[in-house]
Amino acid sequence: MGYCIEVEDLVVESEGQRIIDNVSFKVECGEYVVVTGPSGGGKSVLLRTISGGVGYLTGLRTKGRVYINGVNVLEEGVKSIAGTVGVVLQNPVNQVFNLTVEEEVAFPLENMGLDPSTIGERVEWALSLLGVGGLRKKLVSELSMGQLQRVVVASIIAMKPKIMFLDEPCSHIDPAFKKEFYATLRDLWKALGLTIIVVEHELSHVLGYATKMLLLNRRLVAYGDPVELLSKVNIEEYGVKEPPHVKYCRLLKSKLRPISENEVVECLKEVFCRDS
Repeated sequence: MGYCIEVEDLVVESEGQRIIDNVSFKVECGEYVVVTGPSGGGKSVLLRTISGGVGYLTGLRTKGRVYINGVNVLEEGVKSIAGTVGVVLQNPVNQVFNLTVEEEVAFPLENMGLDPSTIGERVEWALSLLGVGGLRKKLVSELSMGQLQRVVVASIIAMKPKIMFLDEPCSHIDPAFKKEFYATLRDLWKALGLTIIVVEHELSHVLGYATKMLLLNRRLVAYGDPVELLSKVNIEEYGVKEPPHVKYCRLLKSKLRPISENEVVECLKEVFCRDS
């Protein structure tokens, strides 16, 4: 399918200190990549850089090349990929610009020049998808952080971008909704043919969907198929907890990638039926 994202010899420095140190990797169109690693390892900076937003972070200097669909975003800036890439930041407050929920989700669609009928349909679709359809007329200032995070994600999804970058999108969402959120993101990924890169330190609900995993600690520690990566690298040495149910299936050499503790039963069935 070709590469949608190509990162070559990327260096990001702040006051002479390297936050990202000579990182290179490629992402094929349609892949779902989870980026993980220790706190302070550069995950959020990496995401902001490859999405073209590094220009908004003062004091950072970059070297290397980052291509999104063939466009070098380090040279051309975020405007060069507008409409193609959707970005969800870790702090939703930094992405809200309007008074009401409806206006917030409609705002990027208006900038895209869509007609009012299409905008209305997409607003309703995206809010319903994120489980916040009842908040449509609410003031943004009245929302909880978790509700605000969902509204921000809805505003990005409504644009129907081809590439989505998400920086710990569930950091302000209650655990009960987290599994549901990642299941919804998986469905969108498959239905819309998205390319997704998501930064996440809590892997329980996202690892089973990922086609690739990138372990970052300023440098690229490892990158590849999650099952193969976990069989070669002890991610817990880098401050990342491996979900127990994933560990069990990996040790049993199962091909399944369970998302929850309940689904580990299917893993056991697959192993025992295979060996019987």
